[in-house]
Amino acid sequence: MGVEEKETLILLNKTEINGRWLNLAAGDGRFNLQLLKKTDIVVASDIDESALSKLWFITPEEYKSKLQTAAFNITQKFPFEDKSFDGVFCTGTLHMFPKEIVHNIFSEMNRILKSHGKIFIDFATDIKRILPDGKLYIRKYPQYKLKEAEELLKESLKDYQIEFYESAVSEEKIKEKDFYYMFSCNFVLAVAVKK
Repeated sequence: MGVEEKETLILLNKTEINGRWLNLAAGDGRFNLQLLKKTDIVVASDIDESALSKLWFITPEEYKSKLQTAAFNITQKFPFEDKSFDGVFCTGTLHMFPKEIVHNIFSEMNRILKSHGKIFIDFATDIKRILPDGKLYIRKYPQYKLKEAEELLKESLKDYQIEFYESAVSEEKIKEKDFYYMFSCNFVLAVAVKK
């Protein structure tokens, strides 16, 4: 399981969360246990079924009755009924997509959320990956700046009351298959309530 960003964890613990929540692109499951402790049901989703199996395996027995899993591609229509969730949680994912796809993902979040449902997200910006030789390691994701990301989120959540928080990830060493790089970024945390 990955390391939970302190600021995200603090905000998650302060945010009122209840009912049925979708953990969108749950990946390695960071934050999933905190969601399970606060909600009635968490549907953890990811495109990678093996990640969901690992998440199920690491979930303490006392919370497994509250955990469901669903494997699907978030860039396509979500496999859920309209207004079937009280909230959507998504961290570490949306910054990887171009604006059009981000808008589509938010449209699907909006469709499955009940009235007054919440969206809790983080959005990485100003990402730097520096190789040991000092060169940048570039991935084929969009490179959002902080203010650009906030504008994108405001556009995507125009029918929501939004609270923004800004934070940063200090430089940390990331290991890939046969090399490593130093990673740092800023990020926007947003808690949005459907009007």
